[in-house]
Amino acid sequence: MKETAMRTAIGVVEQKNQAREQQRRKRRLQVYRRKLVLSAAVLFLCIHAGGLMMMNAFADEPHAPEKEACYICIRIEPGDSLWSIASRYAVDSPMDTRQYVKELMRINRLADETIHAGNYLTVVYYE
Repeated sequence: MKETAMRTAIGVVEQKNQAREQQRRKRRLQVYRRKLVLSAAVLFLCIHAGGLMMMNAFADEPHAPEKEACYICIRIEPGDSLWSIASRYAVDSPMDTRQYVKELMRINRLADETIHAGNYLTVVYYE
């Protein structure tokens, strides 16, 4: 009988220990969830504040006036090519050299990139 009573007492103690352990796990999980939510909120606020600062920084930048396209005729010199001319005149242009060569071909109605010394070529530059 004493043995049965002891087993019952040990069983009760083990059940209490298991219940305490479950409560500890629940508390740890709750604390973890709170930390996770708080971290997410802080991260969101940092990103949001950073975005606002960037918007303010960009808003303060002065807008550069757009450059106006001007056209002139130049005489093609020996050794000139559309690419060499483009590299000289496309410096302040909104186009890269490849786009500038295409533009020269378009405005001069050229079928290909062949040009001849002594002829004239209309070029665009920007002021």
